[in-house]
Amino acid sequence: MVASHEYLTEMDTQQFMGSPIQEFYKNKAIFMTGATGFLGKIIMDKLLRTCDIECFYILIRNKKGKGMHSRIEEIFDDALFNRLKREKPKFRSKIVGISGDCILPGLGISPTDRELLRREVNVVFHVAATVRFDEKLKIALGINVNGTKEVVQLCKEVKNLSAFIHVSTAYANCNRNKIDETFYKPKITGENAIKLSECLDEKTLDTITPELTKGFPNTYTFTKNLAEDYVKTHAQGLPCVVFRPAIVIPTSREPVVGWIDNHFGPTGIIVGVGAGLLRVIYVDKNLNAEIVPVDMCVNSLLAAAWDIGTTKRDDIPVYNYTTSPENPITWDTYNRLGIEHGSKIPTLKAIWYYTITLTGSYPMALLLQFFYHLIPAFFMDLGLMFSGKKPKMVKIYQKIHKFCDVISYFNTRQWYFTNSNVMALWKKLDAKDKQIFYFDMSDLDWDNFTKESIYGIRQYLMKDDPSTIPDAIKRMKKLKILHYIVVYASNAFLLYLAYLLLFKFYSIFFM
Repeated sequence: MVASHEYLTEMDTQQFMGSPIQEFYKNKAIFMTGATGFLGKIIMDKLLRTCDIECFYILIRNKKGKGMHSRIEEIFDDALFNRLKREKPKFRSKIVGISGDCILPGLGISPTDRELLRREVNVVFHVAATVRFDEKLKIALGINVNGTKEVVQLCKEVKNLSAFIHVSTAYANCNRNKIDETFYKPKITGENAIKLSECLDEKTLDTITPELTKGFPNTYTFTKNLAEDYVKTHAQGLPCVVFRPAIVIPTSREPVVGWIDNHFGPTGIIVGVGAGLLRVIYVDKNLNAEIVPVDMCVNSLLAAAWDIGTTKRDDIPVYNYTTSPENPITWDTYNRLGIEHGSKIPTLKAIWYYTITLTGSYPMALLLQFFYHLIPAFFMDLGLMFSGKKPKMVKIYQKIHKFCDVISYFNTRQWYFTNSNVMALWKKLDAKDKQIFYFDMSDLDWDNFTKESIYGIRQYLMKDDPSTIPDAIKRMKKLKILHYIVVYASNAFLLYLAYLLLFKFYSIFFM
């Protein structure tokens, strides 16, 4: 038997074939929205690699002149799927693209494709959402709420539905301090929000957005809250689950360690710090960081689908897949581990030696951003102008500060989550499934996981080959020397200015 913390190889997976969860997914036809996203890719890889599913239907919309088929090929070009290609080289025959869009009536699915889904599908994963925090309310309502409505309607039409999983977020109820695994009454129902969006134009909605979203930091969390309400009200009688993941970060184990494909949340901070750009963060370092590895999150999600598909229930269970109840980590500890491991594998793309200051004071954050970000950016732009190049650093820092402002809401507040349903689900799994679908957060080694995450971010997100690490270390040593020369020279200059001011003051009043 493989130990609970070990990585499952291809041989291990084959040895365990026939576990309860694998048997549930055997010969099942899956339909999923959000296949091009972070969670969606991991869900596809996991099911295709470890379960003998019949077919995987994925909703794909045309984008930037690219058709459905070319977008599907782009998905599987990712290094994430290299292991799947080795172990199941014929997996592509199971992938069927369904042209559509969550913002359109009926998901934009053709009558022929809709009939196909009604007849064939057994399990539905609704993962698609706009995760832009500054999204226009009309668009956010259209994708996150109306899209959910359309998926629920499709599920009601499916002839042999075993499970429907609606992926929400742990912050769908962030207007509360304590968040249990239950539904909460919204200020406006999901159904009424859809009607409001249909009746009002975008400009009018923009005008009333601050009042509508009051209590929520952005349109994303607000509309995910409304989507939950729609599921609670209209998915009764369906084998339905609402799954709320916390902030999702790189893989801990599989299919490759440390994989990630986006700059959202803490990952964006790590990239900014590693590039030598981000030196100040507004964050209460003593608060818990609700961050979870994406592969463990997906394993829990897949187990939740198995549970609802094999257990008769009258209610819709909610799962909070979060960190703090079992294995909390503070932002301070996460930052310390990131700096410790990041300094050992710097990137060649860094423009400066990296240091980071965490402050829980917003005025202090603004002051430090001015001195540590904007002043250096101004001088760098001057250098670019003198060399005949277009200045860009001040604009880059404006974007960085906007990103930091957006995520600061989640860095400076504490929520108290309960996760009894998740813990009960873990206990319900047999020994084989605990190996294959491992999601026990209490067993996660934050030190080792952070080290692997930094390595993965460097390789998969920053596209910096591991072979460049020795050269990057040499370069970072030079940048460190230059950094301290600049720091000491700046301090000396400031002290000299202070001396001149004091001398002037003394001359005026005492001489």
